[in-house]
Amino acid sequence: MKLIFFDIDGTLITDDGRRLFPEDAKEAIKAARAAGNLVFINTGRVRCNVEAFITDPGFDGLVCGCGTYIEYRGEVIHHRRMSKEDCHRIAHLCRDCRMQAFFEYAYGSFYDGEMDLPYILPLVRYMEGSGRTIGKDIDAEEFVFDKFSGWFDQSSDVDRFKKGIEGIFTYIDRGPDFFEVEPVGYSKASGIDYLLRYFHISKEDVYVFGDGNNDLEMMQFAGHSIAMGNGNANAKAAAEYVTSDIEDGGIRQGLQHFQLI
Repeated sequence: MKLIFFDIDGTLITDDGRRLFPEDAKEAIKAARAAGNLVFINTGRVRCNVEAFITDPGFDGLVCGCGTYIEYRGEVIHHRRMSKEDCHRIAHLCRDCRMQAFFEYAYGSFYDGEMDLPYILPLVRYMEGSGRTIGKDIDAEEFVFDKFSGWFDQSSDVDRFKKGIEGIFTYIDRGPDFFEVEPVGYSKASGIDYLLRYFHISKEDVYVFGDGNNDLEMMQFAGHSIAMGNGNANAKAAAEYVTSDIEDGGIRQGLQHFQLI
């Protein structure tokens, strides 16, 4: 039995706004499970933001929120929760440093309604349009998060922000103005490590598919790593094998290369 992990955005679905999940990729995932492998999603998204159309092909479980939440066959087997005190303090740090943060919890999402958020509001409108409720009061009793991501601009004090989260969160650079933050000690790789111990499986039996900087840790950790042809240069450099693009049969080609289907 092998464990196979797939990132979502840019790996399973296109990240160009169409959010296309190729039918060939779905069928390849079904074939990998039919061959006796355990197949997981491994994503920076929190659980409530993994839509049904993504899980429809069938997965054995999910690693969400950069390893903070793990689900296996419908059962939550791990959930690392932040203290409310830390959540409130860091949310106010984001406000003070003008970091446009979108706070994500396994069962809900929040943003700071007191800030001007040109990058965040289109995402909020999209999510609310799909029926999800987004909280906007960072001082509310129910405000909590597992991890967060967001944007910054020339007015942001990024250095002060990074210093303020040291020891609690790890900062990941996702592009020229986009960042992701995960709890220290937690990552896509830590989620895989948890499942290795859970199933008593060796790293050599682990295969991961990714496309970007937030996939690097799991690609370097796993026994075998596959970068999508549409992935960035860092992901391709870290990979054992570079498959074709997401819309050009990349998932199937990668699985076939390692004889997983």
